[in-house]
Amino acid sequence: GKLMCHTLGYVDFDGFGGGGIEGQYQQELAGEAASAEQNISPLETQQNVIAREGTDLVLTIDRTVQYVVEKHLQEALIEHGAPSGTIIVMEPDTGAILAMASEPCFDPYHFFEEDEKLLFNPIISQQFEPGSVMKLITMAAALDSGVVTPNSTYYDSGVLEVGGHRTVNWDRSAPGTVDMTTLLARSLNVGAATLATWMGPDTFYSYFRSFNFGKPTGIDIAAESGGLMPLPGEEYWTESFLATNAYGQGLAVTPLQMITAVSALANDGYLMQPFVVREQRGPNGTLVHQPTVLSRPISPEAAHQVTNMAITAVSREVFEAQVEGYTIAGKTGTAQIAENGIYLPDDIIGSFVGWLPADDPEIIVYVKLDRPTSAPWGSQTAAPTFAKLTTELVTLLNIPPDNVRLRADLQTSNQ
Repeated sequence: GKLMCHTLGYVDFDGFGGGGIEGQYQQELAGEAASAEQNISPLETQQNVIAREGTDLVLTIDRTVQYVVEKHLQEALIEHGAPSGTIIVMEPDTGAILAMASEPCFDPYHFFEEDEKLLFNPIISQQFEPGSVMKLITMAAALDSGVVTPNSTYYDSGVLEVGGHRTVNWDRSAPGTVDMTTLLARSLNVGAATLATWMGPDTFYSYFRSFNFGKPTGIDIAAESGGLMPLPGEEYWTESFLATNAYGQGLAVTPLQMITAVSALANDGYLMQPFVVREQRGPNGTLVHQPTVLSRPISPEAAHQVTNMAITAVSREVFEAQVEGYTIAGKTGTAQIAENGIYLPDDIIGSFVGWLPADDPEIIVYVKLDRPTSAPWGSQTAAPTFAKLTTELVTLLNIPPDNVRLRADLQTSNQ
């Protein structure tokens, strides 16, 4: 059927893989043809073609988890009136993808009948403006660079002009003196832009590059895009981007880039390369994938500080994302969609990224819904989708509730 359609890809009429794993591992899956010389007579030989056995691939993706993720995505699209969307589940400490789903999907067995656009995997190829989820990265950079501490404050008048562009808060509020946790919990655009101006363009973009924006992650799936992040001095960069990039507008990322960047906050500052093939089992033995560190953009201390703020953000402001028995760290995102350089007022992307258990994360989940019609905010669309899905995932993946896990840790330490 269509399960994992974008991840697996398809095989064309000539036996060549197109997209996904089929495209990336075409040579390994197909095997190699070799020739051997055979004597026909004392004076004559001929070359015989010998087919060598292909490689079997063992994936990081669990079929049951994938099925559940696809089910919740399909239900969310119906419930919130969204034509398309994406969900990714990942291990932050290894980069292993446990599930990745995008809708609408295609039938790999009838790919030739599908709209060509559906054959591309949006998770690695769709470039979009992520919105307020990016405030996690801006805050992490500000903390790690020493520009602020968790106890720092700024004055929020409700508007900040940078490079001729006026940034206002999403709710048009002017909250006055604000601390860092409240900035993140209330998702204040002016606050994020203020942090970026305090860092300055050199420091700000140095961190964003180290979080791997503007370049592919290198996942082992064919046809990955690198996103789009203009830098100071380049043709399309303007000073106003320093402010807008801080809250996730004016730059483009893929869903995979976004979850990979945030996963560093859940992994002591280490940013791992995402992957889907755990083992390659071939005629010459088994090749086991070794988790790869792409970068370490921030310190463990900064990662823990942002995580604590993200815990407060969920517990104080995003009730819809809470999962009973588990401490969730996370952030909503609501971004306007731009076409031909103009933001469409009624077309938005609602998203939520969350990781748990927050003090020792085992999974990070990113939910992205495109153009939902039920509500304009990620807190009302993507966040409840995250909660419903994660409630099921913790059972499937055997992640114990906080009290059970902490009691077991206490017993172990007392032995």
